[in-house]
Amino acid sequence: MNTSLSVAETHACLEVLYRGLVEIRNCATAGDVARAAAVADALHNLPHLIIRSDKSDWSIRRFRELFLAPLIERYPDLVGLDQPLVALECIDP
Repeated sequence: MNTSLSVAETHACLEVLYRGLVEIRNCATAGDVARAAAVADALHNLPHLIIRSDKSDWSIRRFRELFLAPLIERYPDLVGLDQPLVALECIDP
């Protein structure tokens, strides 16, 4: 487990993963394969951040910049997807 993440950060990452999986399910039901693939592509590295980013240069900020920001730019209605991570910035800037 990534010992550099706080419990709150780990929970926030898991909430983002949960929200993303729900979005993928909804996209699949609606037949929007491109959007489902985009969400899956953005989130597939999140387990690595949770498990072992203390052994690499991964961080929540980097994950948001590299994966979530481009996804939200492409699909602005997904802006709430990263809300749990945004909320952390108010706690620990």
